[in-house]
Amino acid sequence: MKINRAMTIETNEIQIGDRIQVGHYTATCQALPGKGLALFLLDQYLDKAMQMNEKNTNKGGYQESDLRGELNSEKILKDFTGLELAPFDNGDLLRLPFYGEMFGHDDWYNSGAVEPDDCEQWPLMKERANRVAERKGESYEWGWLQNKYVRSAAGFCFVNDYGFANDWDASYSIGVRPAFLIKLS
Repeated sequence: MKINRAMTIETNEIQIGDRIQVGHYTATCQALPGKGLALFLLDQYLDKAMQMNEKNTNKGGYQESDLRGELNSEKILKDFTGLELAPFDNGDLLRLPFYGEMFGHDDWYNSGAVEPDDCEQWPLMKERANRVAERKGESYEWGWLQNKYVRSAAGFCFVNDYGFANDWDASYSIGVRPAFLIKLS
């Protein structure tokens, strides 16, 4: 009989697919971007659904969104205490995934409906099951992505509860599944 067993080990050598504990969440390594860094994504949505913007607009994109400010607030960052977080290029410690990281540049992306990004799909996200998430043991739900839906003045892209892409109005509250960088020793 063949058995696959998950094991907890102490190591400084992170690999794609490794899982860590982050407060009461878990997170999985999605990429190793070099420079002694590992990129992780929470496996669950944060406990509270959030709006991209209080006003129903995608003006300014994710960079000027209400959600970006809330995501990088002390209120949320406290759950990441104990991790040696590294900032992304824009200085943020937490961010939403890009469309390209979740779905690659598929037909919907190439149709011009999605704000462009220069991201490659994370290897684990090639499996639809890895794109879906839940919050607090509830059923699977929708979760925000950074990219605007360009055919609307209010829409942003999201991952639906079946692991497919769609768009939704910025003022609706849905799941938030942050990505973050950890410094490797």
